[in-house]
Amino acid sequence: MKNILLFTILSSYLFSVGGIITFNDGTTIEGEIQSVTQSAVNIIPMGLTFAEDIRLENIDSLKLSDGNIIIENSTVIYLYQNGEFLDPTELENEITSEDDYDLEYVVVPNWSANLYFGYPIIKATSFEEYDKSNILYGFSVGSPYGIFAGDFFMNAIFEFAYYSFQQSNNLMGGNFGGPAFQIGISPGLFVGSASVSLTACTGIYQSDDEKFKGGFIAGGSIDLPLGPYIIDRYGDKDLVKSYEEFLEAFEIRITGRSNLIQKGKGYTGWADVGVSLGYEF
Repeated sequence: MKNILLFTILSSYLFSVGGIITFNDGTTIEGEIQSVTQSAVNIIPMGLTFAEDIRLENIDSLKLSDGNIIIENSTVIYLYQNGEFLDPTELENEITSEDDYDLEYVVVPNWSANLYFGYPIIKATSFEEYDKSNILYGFSVGSPYGIFAGDFFMNAIFEFAYYSFQQSNNLMGGNFGGPAFQIGISPGLFVGSASVSLTACTGIYQSDDEKFKGGFIAGGSIDLPLGPYIIDRYGDKDLVKSYEEFLEAFEIRITGRSNLIQKGKGYTGWADVGVSLGYEF
């Protein structure tokens, strides 16, 4: 039984070579290349254990770890099957119709950056003394580390935030707020070109006694592809054409969050809503 399991694991790497796929939007994915056809590349992404098919139309180039270029400008230079490199011109009679494949553009693990702006809409009764709210700011980084399977993903995220509440009726009273440093996870699901995701973070937050204390933030968001929308609507404009590859990686996110943070005595919290602008690398 142990030998069978070992053979199953090793067989997936038997005819694989290391390579890096560069997508049309400039993002990349590295892994073990299993095969290259006229329509798709089969790859085991680094950090994962299963292979995925990626359509050729989404690929700009494929470069192997030895420096050889297999795909350039979305054109297959060499096919790769069963450990052999083949000249596509020698296989002109091969059936390569798109109807012969059942492929999908897969969720690609990558880095992302998001700039968040929000405003509190609900505050706990223990927070009512701070009756003047200000805009909340946040900068988060999504990592390529996590679980990626089909349309589902769950990755680790890191965030820096800044919040500030004041007592408008007591100029001598203390304020509540300051910087916050968080780490957490963000599970989500793609629905067409958009995605729905949740956020769960914990970390240290500046409290009303100007000390850093523990807390927890949970929320949800809807991510919409902002860049592709601009390209689709204004793609004939020279400015958009010049930055098309850059714009493809932009998205806008509508977000709601609940915050539970320690005070000098006890806990307090609030709920906020906002938007964030994101970019995938």
